[in-house]
Amino acid sequence: MQDKEKNTMQIDHVNLTVRNVSEARAFLKKHFEYTDAFDDNNDNISVLADGHGMHINLMRGRKTAYPKAFHIGFDAKTEANVNAVYERLTGDGLTIAPPQHAWGSWTFHFTCPGADFMIEVACTAETETA
Repeated sequence: MQDKEKNTMQIDHVNLTVRNVSEARAFLKKHFEYTDAFDDNNDNISVLADGHGMHINLMRGRKTAYPKAFHIGFDAKTEANVNAVYERLTGDGLTIAPPQHAWGSWTFHFTCPGADFMIEVACTAETETA
C-alpha cells in the first residue's frame, strides 16, 4: 500500500451499547440531527447517520459500563453555538453543568439519555482563560 492510500481511511462508525435504544436514538435524532440509516432500526439495534459519513450504532445491552473518561464529542463552530446547544438541552429538561473553559475549549459534558456514555459539546475557546 502506498503512503497516499494509507491516509484515505477515516472512522466510519462507533458501536455503543445502551440501556434503551429507542430513547438514545430519539435523543440523538432530536438534538444532534442524526437520521435513521436503515428502515429496520428497532429497540435492539439502530444505526444512525450524521450526513457526513459517520454512523453511530446503538445496541441494547444489560451491562453498559464505560470507562470514566469515555465520551463522544460534537464539535461546534463557536462559543455561541455551544451555548445554544446547552440552552436547547436544558430547555428540554436535562440537568447539565454549564459550559466552561477547559483545555483550550468552551465545553460541557452530560450523560446521553437512555445510555451510560457521556457526550461532549465543545469548540475552540474564543477567549483565553486566566
